[in-house]
Amino acid sequence: MISSRRVFVVTQIAAILALIYATNTQTCDDVSDSTTCNSSDEIPTGKYATWDEAPKSIEEFDHDNDRSVCRLPFISVEEWEEGRYWERDVPVIVRNVTDHWKALEHWTKEEMVRRYPDVMVGMGASRDLGQTGPDDAGDALTKTTIKDFIVNHMHEADKYVFDRKLNMPDGLLEDCMPYPMPTRMYHEDAEAVINSGLQNRLMWKDHLALTIGRDLQGLTFHRHNAAWNTVIFGTKRWLLYDSVRFEHNITRLKRMTRDINNPIQLTGADWIRKLYDVDERKE
Repeated sequence: MISSRRVFVVTQIAAILALIYATNTQTCDDVSDSTTCNSSDEIPTGKYATWDEAPKSIEEFDHDNDRSVCRLPFISVEEWEEGRYWERDVPVIVRNVTDHWKALEHWTKEEMVRRYPDVMVGMGASRDLGQTGPDDAGDALTKTTIKDFIVNHMHEADKYVFDRKLNMPDGLLEDCMPYPMPTRMYHEDAEAVINSGLQNRLMWKDHLALTIGRDLQGLTFHRHNAAWNTVIFGTKRWLLYDSVRFEHNITRLKRMTRDINNPIQLTGADWIRKLYDVDERKE
């Protein structure tokens, strides 16, 4: 994914669907210091040598909406921090947050397998993760390593890594620094943030998640509090709904996320195919 499209989305909303689909990604030849990508040892990368070589569905799931349709403000990470946008009750799209992240080099497919082969992650069906939430999936998650997932499981049907834990290996965390504010504030002085009197659910803590998935993977339609999300390689299509329409109305939220005649949650791809243009979802 080219640099100008690397953004993170900050949401203060009730419901969200994000669908991952593969697009052109940066390879070792694209990074400024390509020496990190060369090795005399062959690194296994599974069915496809790079993220970019895998199948893509952008033609089906991309959109040609004018920027005004989105209606979200586009700001730089400098504007985000100077304006303390995390204190505002509004979603925004923030540009250039990853400009200095080592992840742009260290998370190419080959480099990720080389650097973090034995890191343990939770693997499961994306629909199960969306149904219960990744923290409560329990037995639905299978423990594996980053290398094992990428090489052996990534392109199996409905295999997805969504691992959210406080103690990710230092290398993975350092690859994503500097954190944007206010997560950086918590990282630098957690005690001060904890003692600030802010409600725990409103703290932007180091409760970070790592996700890896093939084309069309992603959690099912879900809701959460304020958060930020950054795509390092690939692309996500986001469908965002404001919180007002769901306030004190869990029934309407369920109607939005599911077919009322079939209570089982659809995958992100099938939700777009079957429900996106139906009834109140178009409002």
